[in-house]
Parts: sequence; C-alpha cells; structure tokens
Amino acid sequence: MARLLIHRGPDGVGFHQDGPLILAHRHLRIIDLSPRALQPMSNEDGTIWLIHNGEIYNFLELRPALESRGHVFRSSCDSELILHAYEEDGEDCVRQLNGMWAFALWDSRRRRLLVSRDRLGEKPLYYVLDSRAFLFASEIKALLALRPELAEPSLGEIAQFLAAGILDSGPQTFFRKVLQLPPGHNLLVEADGRTELRRYWAPPEPQDAVPSSPERAAHSFLELLEDAVRLRLRSDVPLGSCLSGGIDSSSLLALGSRLLNAKPIPTFSCVFEEPGFNERPYVEAMSRALPTVPYQVTPSPHFLESLPRIVWHQEVPFTGPGLYGQWCVMALARKRVKVLLCGQGADELLGGYFYYYPDHLGDLLRGAVRPAALWELLVALARISRRVPFDDTARLLREGIWRLQGRPREAGFKGGWFGHYLSEDLAREAQEFLGPPAANGAGFLSTLLHLDVIRTSLPMMLHSEDRNAMAHGIESRVPFMDHRLVEFCMRLPGNLRIQAGITKAPLRHAMNGSLPKAVAWRADKMGFGEPLALWLRQDAHREDVEEILLSPRARARGLLRMERVAQDLREHRSGRDRTVPLYRALTLELWFRNFVDGEGMARFGPSAGGEGGTTGLSQDFQDGKIGGEDLADPRGAAVAGGA
Repeated sequence: MARLLIHRGPDGVGFHQDGPLILAHRHLRIIDLSPRALQPMSNEDGTIWLIHNGEIYNFLELRPALESRGHVFRSSCDSELILHAYEEDGEDCVRQLNGMWAFALWDSRRRRLLVSRDRLGEKPLYYVLDSRAFLFASEIKALLALRPELAEPSLGEIAQFLAAGILDSGPQTFFRKVLQLPPGHNLLVEADGRTELRRYWAPPEPQDAVPSSPERAAHSFLELLEDAVRLRLRSDVPLGSCLSGGIDSSSLLALGSRLLNAKPIPTFSCVFEEPGFNERPYVEAMSRALPTVPYQVTPSPHFLESLPRIVWHQEVPFTGPGLYGQWCVMALARKRVKVLLCGQGADELLGGYFYYYPDHLGDLLRGAVRPAALWELLVALARISRRVPFDDTARLLREGIWRLQGRPREAGFKGGWFGHYLSEDLAREAQEFLGPPAANGAGFLSTLLHLDVIRTSLPMMLHSEDRNAMAHGIESRVPFMDHRLVEFCMRLPGNLRIQAGITKAPLRHAMNGSLPKAVAWRADKMGFGEPLALWLRQDAHREDVEEILLSPRARARGLLRMERVAQDLREHRSGRDRTVPLYRALTLELWFRNFVDGEGMARFGPSAGGEGGTTGLSQDFQDGKIGGEDLADPRGAAVAGGA
C-alpha cells in the first residue's frame, strides 16, 4: 500500500503496529523538517497514534491553549496538534481545526480508530470494511494492492458520469465495493469491527434572506480571504502560486505578495498560442504588476502520451478538458516548489461560470415587477450580451423564464446532454438527477450554487486538484476553501454573488485597485483549458482516439452505444464540437484499461519503477514484513490498516 502511494509522500515512510492494527504513512515534509515530525506520531505516553495527510493551518493559534493545560509538544509541526486536541475534546476536536485533512487516530486505551475527513473534502479517504478487515487509504490503488478483486466497476457511477458529468457526489466510488468517507464526517471503528459514521459539519442551507449590501459583502469577503491566504502561506519549504491569468489565482497572488512584504513569489502558468486559449497577456500583466518569478509551460498536443498516467492518478475518468493543462503546470512546479496556492472553488461560491446566468436571470425576472429590479434585469442583459453572442443571450433569458415555470435544470439521463451514449443496461443503472429550481425559499442561483458545492462541480474539482498535485509530490492549498469563507459566501444572497450580470462580484469589488483592471474585470473565462477540440481533429490524434474508442475491448464491455460514439467522431471531424462527450468516453475506456484490465498496475505500479517504485522504503518493508509478521499472509488480516 505504501509503495503505491510514494508519489504522495516521496520523503520517506513510517509504520506503527499495535496488535491487529497497522498504520503506514508516506512523508511529504512541509512544516518542521526534523525527525521529530515523522509519522506515525504519538502523544506523550504512547497511547494515541496518528497518521495525517494535509495541513492544519491554524495550529499556531491553537497550540498555546493546549500548552497551558499541560500538553507537551515534541515538534513544531501542525499534525501533532491533532493528538493533543483529541486528548482534550475527543472526536469533537476537529470542529476547531482550520485546514485540510484525512487522518486516522488510534486510541489504544479505547481500542478505537477515529478516521476523519475535512469539511469540504480537499483530502481523500477511501475504505473497505468486510469480515476480514477494515482497510483505508488516501487512494484506491493502495486498497487494490491488497484486494485486486475490488477492481469491480460501479455501473451506476459510470452512468451518472457519462450523462451528467458527476463525480465524487457521495460515498459511492467508481469501484463498487470501495466507499469514500464523505466530507465533514468522522468514522469511528471499534476493535471488534463495529463502526459509526458521524457528521460534524454541514454547509449552510441556501438562503436569500440575509440582509447585506454590495460594499459590506466585498469588505467582509476580503477580510476572510486575506486571513485564509495568511494561514496558507505557512511553510518550511519553497512555496509558489498557480497563475492562470484569471481573477481567482491573480487575487491569491496579490494577497500573498502583500502578506510577504512584496517578496517575489514563483508563479506557474499554462499558456497556448491558439486563439481562445492564450492567457499569456493576462499572466504577463500580473508579472508586471507584482514581484514574481514566472514560469510558463505550453502543453504538448500529444496529450495521449500522458493521459493513461493521469487517469491512473485520478482513479476516475474526466468530465472535460482542463486536467491535462493543470497536470503540466504541476509537473513544471515540482522542480522548484513543494507547496502551491491554487484558486479552485471561487466559481462555485460566487457564480463564476456562464451557465449560472439562467438562474441569475430567473431571480431577476421573479422580482421584475419592481422598477429597480426591472432596471437591474435590463442592465444584466446588456452586460451578458457583451460577453456572449446575441443568440446565446436570448437562450439564457429563455432558460431564465423556464426557471419561473418550474422546469428542472437538467432533463435527467434520458434527455441529458450525453445520455445517448448509454447502453440499455447502463441506462437502467442511471438515476434521475433533477436539481430543484429553488429550495427553502431561496433564489434559483443560491440553490444551484449550493448544489454545486456539495454535490456536483466542487467535489470533482477538489478531487482533480489533489490528485494532479500529489502525483507530483506537491501540496496544493486552496484558500477559497477556508470554511469560514465558504460559510460566508453560502449565506450571501444570489444577487450579491452575481450583481446585475457581474459574476463573482464580491471578489471583483474587493480586489479592485489591487489587480490590473484587465484582470479584475475580464469577462471571459479559460482556467487551465486546452485546445483539445483542435487536437482531436489532427490526423495522428484522431486515429489514435478512434483506435481506443472503437477497439474490440471497448465494444466488448457493452456499456456504450458504439454507433453513437462513431457518429460523434465523424461529426467532430467535420467541424461540430463533440469534444466533451468524446473525452468522457475516451478517459472512461482508459480507466477500464488501467484498473479493471490491470494495465495501470503493470505500467505505473511498484514493479514498474519510476513514480511507483520503492525509493526510500526500508528493506524490511520491501520484503513485506513488519515486526516479523508477513503481511502477505491473508490469514494475518489486520483490523485496520492504511496509508
């Protein structure tokens, strides 16, 4: 298990065994680089043991109170705080933590394991519980190392992914018998195998009744974001920032530069020459405005060479373009830093995507009987028409009217965007997914943003962020996911998040004057996209993609209607954009090859060397033994084990 996760912690490995319990931890040294910070680590008397993936950002603020109560710290790392906080408050200790985490804490006196995951799910935690053992790990491939039979696909998750682009939406995973611990939950596992799942945090319900003003919202937002960045600048290793040229990453860079007293920050950007994907002007505008050490990468159009390895690390297929560009940025950064600030989450909190416009317009239409609201609607339509073509503006307004009529946002799997790929067997596994027009008296926009945070967009984004970063031994920190900021944003009325057509209005107003105007008020949105549609039309790539999608293996799986896939390939070649459905089908087939067919373990696992090799592992561990016991013996199944 630890061998397969060496990319998540290339700085070493540690183990602890207590009777039927075995803990394994891969080290990625970020705070306190001394041996005192190595894990598994224990409390003063050795009765409590911890392994932790992530960072507790407010550990310096919490530590004095614990020391005043007699707790003795042996290191200056953040993880040790969890041990002492647990001694004081038990499992409720997580409520005071500000950070990202997946940790397991063994209380030897109670013979109980506490497994916990952070509020928003920035860090992953997967597990299997059966009559033989409780097994858990940061990635599923570590579980497959002990239980190859777990590589059984979940048809329901596949159908939901193909039709609605939903991933990581609940406890189920792409592997039918493997569960993930939901965000904001603790799991208690007793030595006798009894378990109890407990929720310790939930995001605020959507609401539009909280009074505020645009000025007050921007001021409060800036205070929270600046403090979130301050906490996430703590590091004993080199730190940098992703820079896409958009307002999210640019804001983090500007605040970080201010907090570091204008110390130059390394930035890492993905740039293309193709029209519609070139963010170089915005990136360079930020480099001129702030002291940076800029690094840029232009991803190769030969993306298929990297795609199988990316799928291996992601452990899921992809909903659309973007991951490859981010992968290349992480590969660039790994040579120079170990910590990166990244801007994920702002779009879901503040309505940054254009597909939020129908719900925004629906809210404005609902209040348009008032003259002020009618004027706001007209201003919004004028602004939107400057961002998208007239026909698209008319379509967005028409969909806004549909909201008033109570029509669902999604037509479900049968009439969904890519539902035509589903075979009859797969269609039977699909569940209707209909986002409610509004909930609890809240507006359409507030309800949709709440849905995106807890179920649809954000869980998928955080999944890909963690896997792309950790595949390169990088710790990605996401200040917009500070739970204080999330709770504040989710209590904001929709008309303060998108203000008369201005997306992410609190952030834009807060950063006005701190960023170049072209960045703070830019209307388009690219992120880490790539010109995948163009690449898929090039002869070499088209032939390779067709060979994979229409291969005998893909046909034999019986999951997709291959005549529809072939039709989309022809239509894309002739100029109609079918990038997203083809990309989903392509990465799904690569997922099957990696995990169900077992190619990933052979190509990227420990025996293949490289990232999955055994560098830094002790010889005893490489021989499969700890404490004289042979871990390969199935009769010696552990009650709990993890990496």
